[in-house]
Amino acid sequence: MYDLKNLFGDKWVPAIMVALRDGPLRRVEILSTVNSYSIDENWSDKHAVLHDSILARTLKKMREQGIILRESHTETFPPEVTYSLNPEVVEVLTLAEPLIAWTEKHPELLAQAQAHSRQNNGDAGDLGDVTELDGAGDAVPSVDHRPDRADGPAG
Repeated sequence: MYDLKNLFGDKWVPAIMVALRDGPLRRVEILSTVNSYSIDENWSDKHAVLHDSILARTLKKMREQGIILRESHTETFPPEVTYSLNPEVVEVLTLAEPLIAWTEKHPELLAQAQAHSRQNNGDAGDLGDVTELDGAGDAVPSVDHRPDRADGPAG
C-alpha cells in the first residue's frame, strides 16, 4: 500500500492519470481536463486549481518515474507533444475500479472522514504530541524535539 501511495500519492498524479485513461493528450488538454474535475472538493473548503507550472513539474516527475510516456510528433510545426499512460498504469486503473466501487458503497465512511478533514482544516496530523507507544501498546505523549525553522533545516 505504501509503495502505491508513494508512486501515485502526489496530489495531481491520480487526476492526470484519469485524464489520460482514454488516450494521449497535449499538455493544454491535460490542464483543462484536470481543472474541470472537483478535486478535494469534499475534503477541504479550498477549490484545487492545477497551474501550468505545477503540471509541467508533475508531468516531468511522472515521466521520470515511468508512469507516463512523452511523444513528440515532428510531422507538424511546431512539433506537437502528447502524453500517454504507460500500459502498466492502465492496468492499475483497471484494478482500481473495485476500490472506487467500494467508496461508492460506503459513502457514510467517506462523509465522516471528509467532515473530520474539513474540521481540522486538512491538517493530516491531528494526533497531538503522541508519537510512540509504550510496551503495553498505550500512547505515550512525547516532547517535540524538532528544531524551530530559525534553527535551520531539519535532517
